[in-house]
Amino acid sequence: MDKQLDFKSFLAESHKKFLSDIQKTIIKIPARHRALIKDYTFEKQDGNTLKGDNGHVGIIDEKKKKITVAAPWNYGREFTILHEFAHAVWKYLVGRKLRQEWSIEIKKAKKNKDAKKDLDQNDEEIFCMIYAQFYSNNKMVKFDHPELLKFIEKLPK
Repeated sequence: MDKQLDFKSFLAESHKKFLSDIQKTIIKIPARHRALIKDYTFEKQDGNTLKGDNGHVGIIDEKKKKITVAAPWNYGREFTILHEFAHAVWKYLVGRKLRQEWSIEIKKAKKNKDAKKDLDQNDEEIFCMIYAQFYSNNKMVKFDHPELLKFIEKLPK
């Protein structure tokens, strides 16, 4: 017979599973990247977007050392966490030279008329989408750009 949980226990168990899943994801990324979020906490919220912010499904708060994700309809939580984490990678590991290379690769990719709408954001946001695509278990077809995924492989490890 299944063990029944009261609501508080259910939430605690759900959060433990969430943190366990995050650990499985984080272990896949290079150690130098993982070090960027060593002391971070993670929060999940119900709903398609963040509470009080209808324009975002996740956020990284460097001051509070916290990544918060919603339960978006169009993106999995793993993808969203990787995307938010990629903002730290962009900020601390992608120097000026790599950013220039990235910008060139984006311009090339945008020449493909089918990719243009998927890449209709600034360089950092596109980087975060492609980074999430590279490391996530459940890939998204619209961010499957092999030439951009190769760039992620070149990042400092």
